[in-house]
Amino acid sequence: MSFWLPIAVVGHLLNASAFLIDKALLSTAFKRSGTYAAMIGGLSCLVLILLPWVPAPVAAAWPAMAGFGSLFVIALWMFFEALRRGEATRVVPIIGSLIPVFTLVDTSLLVGERFSTAGYAGFGILIIATMMLSGGGDKGTLDRKTIAISFGSAFLFAAASALGKVAFLQGDFLGVFVWSRIFAAATALLIALFAAGVMSELKILVFAADRKTSAEGGIKIGLMMFGQVCGAFGFLLIQFAISQGSAAVVNALQAVQYAALVLVAWLGGERLAKILHEHRTKKAFATKGSAIALVALGLYLITRVG
Repeated sequence: MSFWLPIAVVGHLLNASAFLIDKALLSTAFKRSGTYAAMIGGLSCLVLILLPWVPAPVAAAWPAMAGFGSLFVIALWMFFEALRRGEATRVVPIIGSLIPVFTLVDTSLLVGERFSTAGYAGFGILIIATMMLSGGGDKGTLDRKTIAISFGSAFLFAAASALGKVAFLQGDFLGVFVWSRIFAAATALLIALFAAGVMSELKILVFAADRKTSAEGGIKIGLMMFGQVCGAFGFLLIQFAISQGSAAVVNALQAVQYAALVLVAWLGGERLAKILHEHRTKKAFATKGSAIALVALGLYLITRVG
């Protein structure tokens, strides 16, 4: 067995852990998805300490760089809103399967990338999987607004990725990444200032007057940070596995995280299912399992080289 395969699996499982923490917090601790997105987007400020040591990219890279930083935070906000409204075992696979589809469309328009024959087949399979996860007529079926938010999130994630690629082609990787965090942090600040109720919730979390509320806020922030650390390490492990092995296989293994979400929701008991707002019916389990298998096949085909 290739050494990078277990690394990829661990990376995807860490991402699944991050998604479970996000869903649990959005179901129990945060009233508004905008608050969660503003806090995570605000973490971009930590990277800004590197600005004095990182040269600014050329002027031509700034428009794409600005879109890269800003759209990612907005996409994150929409992702959290869809996650708050729907089952994680439906929302996460839908968005995860649509991102590579939209990304290939965007990059074909911006930098001339094209689908392969296998890519078109994968495109169709991912659409079928998305329809299975969003509908099906069983308990937990997503409403139209949640589906629309999920599609919007995937589109903006893909647009951010495509604009990031354009910016990286025009400038140094580290310079583009660090300076793009200015726009990510600014977007998080705008969400905090203008999204309804977000600033009030942030004040309660950060500046709580009584000890009990302050302690609860600290636990929420700590759990959020832990989830983000899981997601960050998952991302790094997946990127390392891609650098050492097959990108198509590593991306197809994304289905591992979706399967882990379904298994945790199914085996975790009624209390966990209630926290995650999951419907544990045999029909839902079969539908999600079949769709996840299709997601794995579609991702493998759409990300194949050649």
